[in-house]
Parts: sequence; structure tokens; C-alpha cells
Amino acid sequence: MESASLLGIDVGGTAVKVGLFAVDGRMLGLHTTNIPVDSPRPGWAEIDPRHWLEAIPVGIRTVLAQGGVAPAQVAAIGLSAMIGTVTPLDAQGRPLRPAIAYFDTRSAAEAAWMLERAPEIPQVTGNRVISGNTSLASALWMRRHEPELYAQMTTLATTNTFLFHWLTGERRTDWTNASFMGLFDFRAMGWSAELAAKLDFDLECLAPIGAPQSTAPLLPRTAALLGLKAGTPVALGGLDGAMSSVGVGAINPGDAFDVSGTSEMIAVCLPRPVTCPELLARWHVVPGIWTLIGAISTPGAALQWFRDQLYAPQSQADPQALYEAMTAEAATSPPGANGVLFLPHMMGERAPIWDPYARGVFFGLSLSTKRSDMIRAVLEGAAYAMRQLVELIESYGNLRIRRVLAIGGAARNRLWRQIKADVWNLELVTPTVHEATVLGAALTGGVGAGVYADYAEAVRCAVPSEGEVTRPDASRHAAYEHPYRVYRRLYPALADCMKFAIQGSETDAL
Repeated sequence: MESASLLGIDVGGTAVKVGLFAVDGRMLGLHTTNIPVDSPRPGWAEIDPRHWLEAIPVGIRTVLAQGGVAPAQVAAIGLSAMIGTVTPLDAQGRPLRPAIAYFDTRSAAEAAWMLERAPEIPQVTGNRVISGNTSLASALWMRRHEPELYAQMTTLATTNTFLFHWLTGERRTDWTNASFMGLFDFRAMGWSAELAAKLDFDLECLAPIGAPQSTAPLLPRTAALLGLKAGTPVALGGLDGAMSSVGVGAINPGDAFDVSGTSEMIAVCLPRPVTCPELLARWHVVPGIWTLIGAISTPGAALQWFRDQLYAPQSQADPQALYEAMTAEAATSPPGANGVLFLPHMMGERAPIWDPYARGVFFGLSLSTKRSDMIRAVLEGAAYAMRQLVELIESYGNLRIRRVLAIGGAARNRLWRQIKADVWNLELVTPTVHEATVLGAALTGGVGAGVYADYAEAVRCAVPSEGEVTRPDASRHAAYEHPYRVYRRLYPALADCMKFAIQGSETDAL
């Protein structure tokens, strides 16, 4: 199989990526298509699935041409997609409406109702019930507000389920996506009939649960559209975070990885299920491995906001050049940013506070504050927020994290990496692998098709073990201790004011 190639498809909130890889992990081609997100009302976020179906054929044909790979050389396809995003399908597998994205907040009332009817959901599923993030809440919103459409639904499809059905004609849901449906019993590894009965939901509308590496043959009609060979194995795949873990080689107990960009998440592999009310949790793609996850919403977006609004508004300069200039300026401010702190909650917040009313705050400004202090405070604020999650994971997981594999756009910022290493007092390793998510999807396809015996062999063959190491500095870590303690007090002190301010403005607008 040395001449074989593997395709990975990653459908995200704003883009579709298609990657082509050799069996040894070398990237042979990459294509990205930006996808529009519609917001017909405040708090709504919808994506027309037709955009995915238009982008994927273009992406596949492009990467095959880039790599000079014939269709018969593609040994497998693997899928990756975003959390919580669901599309209702009719009996023919056609979308009945646009997909409701994971960052859509319309189903807050339905999420609250779910917990009223079945308060045991977090204990059964291992996860909180969250508007947008919990797929069933979006479905219940449809039941309440779009009853005629809801009555036609035969499948409530995650994005992986929808794509898998389009490619193979089979209905299947992987267990990483199922974990956030709101009905998955993580102990029994199946749908909970008890929860479904309490919530009056027909389990026939949920596809059977399968392993991420489970495969089905590519349909002839879809193969012709994609320029591939009919019968090519297609792996169900899973959530983008799960695929990223494979792409960076985080598949063993104790492995930790951080993905930072617009948002940021940290996940740790554990040998047994552990749940925490402030964190998310799910099974890994590797059977028997559990994953404990913490995520914050807008650290990268906060830095972009500062760039666009306070650093260089209306600038036509290259965005990357502006980031580099901002980083150089931030480096002139000492650890602790001369007493300036920043709460990075620019659009509510996820872990550990789960507060839609949380907002960003600069604290400690004085007449001596410089712009460099404010930039550094934005970088440090994200590091403080993530340290809270590191501490929760270590406490509930009963382990000490020693090193973290750091990927994503923000991981390429050397100063930000050093700040995180110093604040967390952990070693960060930035792998040389590019596009870990699409690589992980491709490797999952390779495991399912038998190109690799298992995930361990896939990682050994295709994931580089080397990377740039960023080590913590003891003196800087000590310098961050007091600012971190102050940071921990800020949100609790301001939470009521944040909620009062927003609720008051909403009332005034009525």
C-alpha cells in the first residue's frame, strides 16, 4: 500500500477542508473552501448543507490534481466535523432545512426544559445540556417552532451522519458526536430509551451508533461526482477535536493536546470515564480511552478584536504582519502586564463558568498603562482562563499533566506559547504536523480500510514525533501567581453586574 493515498474531509463552522496524504503522513494536497453562515435572527446560526456538497467535490478533485494521484490510488476517505451541528433529514435523506450550528443559541429554553424533565441527563451522558452544543435541544426547538417540518423528519443527523449518508447511503452516528446529542448513555455506549421517553423523542430518528473507523463503500453516483472510484471505503470519522487528537498522536492515557485559534480547547486522554460538571467529556476514537475537555470561546477572537479596534483600525496591512508587530510590542511589557488583567469572555463563555452573560473586561488600567500592557494582558488572560481548565482536568482526572501538544493558529505565536508554558508551568510541544484535523480524519479512514492495523500503527507511520519545545521558566511562573489569583476573583465579583447590564439593555430594547 506504499502508493496508496488517504483523503480527509473536515467540515467546520466557516470552511470545508479536504486534505490528501500519503500513508507516511506527507501532505500531497490541501484545499479550503470558505462557507457562509446565515444569521436570520440575533443568536441564530445556520448553514446550508448544499454548500458542503458543493465544496467537497471541488476540494477532492483539486487535491488529486495537486498530488498527481489517480482515483484508484485513494485507499480510504475519513470524515471530520464540528460539534453539535444538526440537520433534519426526510425519508430520502434530503435536508428539510438549513443545519443549526453549534454556536446557535436559540434553543436555550429547550435546553432548560430538557433538564427539568430529565435532570439526570448530565450523569447519563457525561455532559451538560447547552443550547447549540446539545443537538437534541435544537431538535426540540424545531418541534416547538416548526412542527410541520419536524413531522417530516426521519433522521436527526449530525454533520458526520449527513455526509456519511450522502457518500455511502448508510445511516450511522459515531460515538464522539453521539456524546453531545443529549441522549447517549456513555456507560452502555448506546441511546438511552429512558431519556428519550422522558423527553418524548422517537429514537428511530437517531442513526445507529458506530465506531469512528467503521466504513461503508462509496456509492457509484457520488463517486462519479467526486472523481473517485466507486466502492472506496468511507470511514464515519468523528468530531474535529477527536480527529485532531489522532492527527497529533494524542491517543494514550495521559496525552494532552491544546487547539487554539478563534476559540481554544484542551483535552486529556484518560484510561477510564471521568465526568466534571464544569467540563465536557466523551469517548476517544481509540476504544477504551476517555477524553476530558475544557474549552473557552473567544481568546483568538479577542486578540483580533484588539487588533482591529484598538491597535490598527482601518489598516490595510497584512493581518499576520500586524499580529507580529503586536506580539513584539507585548514582549516589552513584563509578566503580569504591569497590573493589567483581561477577562477574555467576549461572547459569553464556556468552561468553566458556562455563562452567556459573561463579557470581556480590562482591569487595572491606570495613567501609566501602555498599549503594550493591554496587548500582553489579552495574551495572559487567555492563559489564565486555560489554566483554570488545566487544574480542573488534573483534579478530576487525578493526574499531573507534564506536557501539552499545542496546535492551531495561535500555537504558532512564540510569545503566546511561552506565556502559556509559564502560566501553566507545563512544557508545550508544537508538532511539525500541518492540518492535524484533516490528517486525523484521513488516518481514521486508513484504520477502517485496513491500511493500518490500528490507531497506534497509524500514528507511528504518519505522525511526526518531533516538535518545537517551549519550557516554563520558574521565575516567570512565580511572577504570574499573584495576577492569576486576582484573575480568579474577577469574574465572580463581576458576574451579577454583567448579567444585570445585559438583561437591562434587553429590557430597554423591548
